[in-house]
Amino acid sequence: MDRAKRLKKLAVATVVGCVVFLLAVLLHMAGWLDVAELKSLDYRFQHYADKAKASQDIALVAVDEASLEAFGRWPWPRDRHGYVVRYLKEAGAKAVVFDVLFLEPDENAEEFDQSFADDIRSAGHVFLPILFQDEPQPAAPEVLAKAALRVDAPGTVLAPRSGVKGPIPPLTQAVSGLGYINLTPDRDGTTRRIPLISRLGDSYLPHLALAVAAKLQGVGQVAIERGSLRVGSLTVPLTKDGSMLIDWHGTLDAGTYPSYSMGAVLQSFAQQQKGERPLLDPALFKDKIVFVATTAAGTYELRVTPLSPFTSGVLIHMAALDNLLRGRFLREAPYWAFVGATLLLCLGMTWSFMLLRRNILKLLMGLGIALGYYALTIHAFTSHGLWLELVFPLGAWAVTFGAAATVEYVTEGRQRRQLRAVFDKYMSSEVVEEIMRNPEDIKLGGEKKELTVFFSDVAGFTTISEQLPPERLVELLNLYLSAMTDIIRKHRGNVNKYLGDGIMAIFGAPLGDPNHATLACYAALESQVELARLRETWKAQGYPEIAARIGVNSGQLVVGNMGSQERLEYTVMGDSVNLASRLEGANKFYDTLILLGPRTAELASADIETREVDRMRVKGKHEPVVVYELLARKGSLSSEKQKLVALYREGLSAYKARDFATAKARFEAALDLDPTDGPSKVYRERTVAYLAAPPPVDWDGVYELKSK
Repeated sequence: MDRAKRLKKLAVATVVGCVVFLLAVLLHMAGWLDVAELKSLDYRFQHYADKAKASQDIALVAVDEASLEAFGRWPWPRDRHGYVVRYLKEAGAKAVVFDVLFLEPDENAEEFDQSFADDIRSAGHVFLPILFQDEPQPAAPEVLAKAALRVDAPGTVLAPRSGVKGPIPPLTQAVSGLGYINLTPDRDGTTRRIPLISRLGDSYLPHLALAVAAKLQGVGQVAIERGSLRVGSLTVPLTKDGSMLIDWHGTLDAGTYPSYSMGAVLQSFAQQQKGERPLLDPALFKDKIVFVATTAAGTYELRVTPLSPFTSGVLIHMAALDNLLRGRFLREAPYWAFVGATLLLCLGMTWSFMLLRRNILKLLMGLGIALGYYALTIHAFTSHGLWLELVFPLGAWAVTFGAAATVEYVTEGRQRRQLRAVFDKYMSSEVVEEIMRNPEDIKLGGEKKELTVFFSDVAGFTTISEQLPPERLVELLNLYLSAMTDIIRKHRGNVNKYLGDGIMAIFGAPLGDPNHATLACYAALESQVELARLRETWKAQGYPEIAARIGVNSGQLVVGNMGSQERLEYTVMGDSVNLASRLEGANKFYDTLILLGPRTAELASADIETREVDRMRVKGKHEPVVVYELLARKGSLSSEKQKLVALYREGLSAYKARDFATAKARFEAALDLDPTDGPSKVYRERTVAYLAAPPPVDWDGVYELKSK
């Protein structure tokens, strides 16, 4: 490549890359793919969260199914919560944090509330939750006294809350601290972040995790400055909405944090009071921050988190406190990181694609750039707690790849040469010439359109191959395929591929033809006529007789060039292809020659004679389809065949109405006219079987074809 041409391609590549980059930035500012980016963050947690990084100084005492079996239905009398607090205090727990609301007096007995409050006061460092409410409700003075933090937040605007509901007064007065447990999921319903500070009137209230962290560090005042929250010596990075992203380490089920049954704790307390050895060693809770929450089914509200759609809310609070105490945080990368990464990916993709000559090198370089950026995002996430955007930069990379390929394709003028090279191999020269004259009528790569697919196969080919030496077999097969191919091309069909002794053809592509179903049916009929003539000729030459079964089906298909960059094949994909193949094989079961799918029979109904064969469910499809036998062109059915078809249809109607005796008589009458009629034989056998053992009441007449 000379220098001038190289510079020109470099300039074009730069323009393409910059255009895609600017488009990506504009769409990013509009919020496109935000949810997809959030899901990519979830993917990183799901695959790279490390429970070894979780603090083992945080534990859970859970009201689980075993606890309910031992101590009865929830909620429990509150003196039991007091027993848990007393046991944990004596065990040396650093703090006890309840994720259980105590908004109303105990319904069992008032003294249980006072007993619980006394145990809380005696233990110290017990924290209870409060709950913000939508309806305006002034906070009780004792709630503000226990919960409010002094916040230095110059220029910071926090969304105000309307009201708050706290624990009943005896409990509020006894606790060391209060914190709210309201959670605000992202727009897709997943909880990934928590607001650490909220405002109620002139007071600032902390999240439960922050209340615990601040109290344990002896901090009574926090500061919000430059996108972060300072808690003593700790600096917590905040998102644009003032929330803290949670750095998840694992689920409760995975044993991320030590977890114990509350029933076992209560049993241990009772044993301890009797001077017996407790079931749970108190040393398990020494210097631990112990959360108390419900995890039994039906006792808590399920939360969606990046790690599970069925998460107990307490895990969210535990993970948030873990982040605060250990100073491990997930930080959003600055906006310039997104801009720089996207620009580099776009330019790197276009430069490599348009400057490298070999397609394999272009592909490898492009994939290398994308994989390199992916690896960078994973490294930043796992090693530095940094959330680099993944979806938009890689989406811009993919669009750049497509744009660069399109520009190169157009500028190199390859379309006409590629069309000629591809289509010359498998369709008539007249069709290729028409394509070349009107290339805009087709699409390279793939388009969805209604087409007809034609499958034919030689019946008993294995037996035939055993009767002939290889040379004679190849000669016979070539004669057969040549004759059938000529007929298909004559009816504007395109032979897509040869499948050994079989043929797959497409009607209606690449250039559309409104009569594609009729043309395929005509080709099928003429193929059988020509094959009958050839059998007589081949018989005189010593060849065995050849019979062919044909399946034809129409439907919406994707048609176009498919394959690799080095080797393309013009073909079709879709359910209708599979059904056509199944119909070809189903001929063997019904002793027929040509079977049609329902859409083919409908499209060609004005031009052909058919009869319904069965309502069947073929292998690989759930919904049943009505299958038809192709008999002749319209008006070409002999009088004898018309009589037979009339009797057959009467029998089929009676069969569907469960009048199997009448159906049997009609099918036998049809067989009297033609003992070789395959569908009549099949239904006679079925009616005999159903007369002996009637089908169930919900029988729908569908026959399931188990094999091809």
